[in-house]
Amino acid sequence: MSTKYNESPFFYRRRPTREVKVGDVGIGGKNPIRVQSMITSNTRDTDASIQQIMDLERAGSEIVRLTVPSQADADNLPNIRKKMKELGLKVPLVADIHFTPQVALKCVEWVEKVRINPGNFADKKKFEIIEYTDNDYHEELERIEEVFTPLVLRAKELGVSMRIGTNHGSLSDRIMNRFGDTPLGMVESALEFIRIAEKNSYRDIVVSMKASNPQVMIQAYRMLVARFYELGMDYPLHLGVTEAGDGKDGRIKSAIGIGSLLEDGLGDTVRVSLTEDAIHEIPVAKELVRKYNDLFFASLTTKENSIPIEREIIYTEFRDPYQYSRFYSKELMIGESKIGDSNPVRIESCFPFFGEGTEEEVLHLIQRGAKSGRVPELIHFQINSELDLLSLGTMTRRGSFPLPVSVSLSEELLYQYDALAEDLYRFQKWVISPSLFLKESEESWDDLLQFVSRFAKDKRSVEWTFSSTHIEQATVVLKECKKRKIENILFSVSDGDLLSLRKLACLLQESDYPIVLNVSAKNKDQLMYDASIKAGGSLLDGIGDVIRLSFGDGEAEECLHLSFDILQATRLRLTKTEYISCPSCGRTMFDLQSTTAKIKEKTGHLKGVKIAVMGCIVNGPGEMADADFGYVGAGVGKVHLYKGKEIVKKGVSETEAPDLLIELIRENGMWNDPE
Repeated sequence: MSTKYNESPFFYRRRPTREVKVGDVGIGGKNPIRVQSMITSNTRDTDASIQQIMDLERAGSEIVRLTVPSQADADNLPNIRKKMKELGLKVPLVADIHFTPQVALKCVEWVEKVRINPGNFADKKKFEIIEYTDNDYHEELERIEEVFTPLVLRAKELGVSMRIGTNHGSLSDRIMNRFGDTPLGMVESALEFIRIAEKNSYRDIVVSMKASNPQVMIQAYRMLVARFYELGMDYPLHLGVTEAGDGKDGRIKSAIGIGSLLEDGLGDTVRVSLTEDAIHEIPVAKELVRKYNDLFFASLTTKENSIPIEREIIYTEFRDPYQYSRFYSKELMIGESKIGDSNPVRIESCFPFFGEGTEEEVLHLIQRGAKSGRVPELIHFQINSELDLLSLGTMTRRGSFPLPVSVSLSEELLYQYDALAEDLYRFQKWVISPSLFLKESEESWDDLLQFVSRFAKDKRSVEWTFSSTHIEQATVVLKECKKRKIENILFSVSDGDLLSLRKLACLLQESDYPIVLNVSAKNKDQLMYDASIKAGGSLLDGIGDVIRLSFGDGEAEECLHLSFDILQATRLRLTKTEYISCPSCGRTMFDLQSTTAKIKEKTGHLKGVKIAVMGCIVNGPGEMADADFGYVGAGVGKVHLYKGKEIVKKGVSETEAPDLLIELIRENGMWNDPE
């Protein structure tokens, strides 16, 4: 497969696409990245549906989707459209179709767009193992074409657009048996349906590759676009992490998956899937697209979107963007902490230094984290005065901190580093920007390197940090450190974005030094989004050995938990229960929010156990493929319980299901009583 999956991995440029109209709303082309959501009410309930459509339109949802699982739901669409017209609601509607081609033909008369799932539009998923010969496979495609073509022709006739939306959790048995439960299978599933549409000269298509695991999702979208480049296709993309969950975890997972792809220049409309009221999805989606819409509009007028040719020569692809592989770094000892190599990604917590009280704050954080296993592995201080440096050095020498200590000096102190040598030697890591010395003189730069060569040994290290505008200086530092045989060094970017970290990693590809993912922001909400995209996206690229997060004068504990939550969302370190829960829709068989909350209350202490809470069987059994246990709506008041993909308890009462789930976890040796 081509390594080209976007316009550039190192400089932001949105991928050019055709424009697809959803009513009066354009997706792709020269349109902004659109924000959309989905109502959760039963489509047969006109009043409830209208209320949610109205709420979403007012909140800024530019497109609204509703589920149409049956003929009765489709029959109520005219009533919804009539009421929308009476109330002056103009937001275009999308009908979400699963299993029922005839229902899709009814819906296309009343909506601006239909969403079909190629995994189940013309297939009844049976989880069967069948060996398909090439002839068998071709016959299946002919059958699908016969079922799908009438919808394509009618949509074309009416000017209705279509989303071909692949879900990792609902690939057909045919695709599963030939390609496996893989990103490649997701791509091929969509391409089968795109080819049928193109055969009928229909191209008003948007495509999605959704998964609950951000890593699978990102790989699938990249593979899809690589195939689009090969095939000359320019369809817009709908982005979403399906079954992301609720609260902070749902937002982090969505930001990692959606935000990383937006950084790649991929994505023309987004839906954030939270297990919350749909209206809460809109502010999250708006926050995710804001930066990229600003960049895109700036590019249309100032040409800032163009890629500098000379810089393209420096930066070349060094990853396999279609599968995870950790960017290798050698092991360093910072104090007694091991960094890099096969060690887990480490957490470095930032503290403001304010004298003796700091020691107590650090120890309290360590003690509070000990119960959950969420303990920092390094601690970092920004030092602004010589007195604070002396005080911190004294505390470190007497063993006040049971963890390695890292420091950054204010610019004023930085120029006195040689006079402060005795205090600096008491710390295990020193963070320094070489830019300040490189711009002065060769003599000052040479003096600094001599000091670093003396400091960076005996379990002490220097972290070289670069601004996003001076990343190329890493090549100078690398050359000098190799010449002087300075081994104990790390690298980081002090500002910038995911693309800045990729540039740094590209420059370091021939070396084996660890990389620190350093992200700071003005407040905790902004940090959550920025760190999820920059640190989370880098981790899924295999880049990063240490995470260091900070916001304003924010609490170290907030940053500590955010660091671990990002590692949880990327599946690199599981330190709490992992939940996969869908956002609810008209197909849901129970109240997802209260049910999810109830299950979290009972199981939230099970470190590393993965539990799926799914409203219905459309995506449930497949999307929870890598979950240990599943709780899936099977009918009104009825639940199926799964172990992996296997149903172990069918149609149990909703009131009994949570306790039966605990019993199932216990039977499989994964239960422990809460403390």
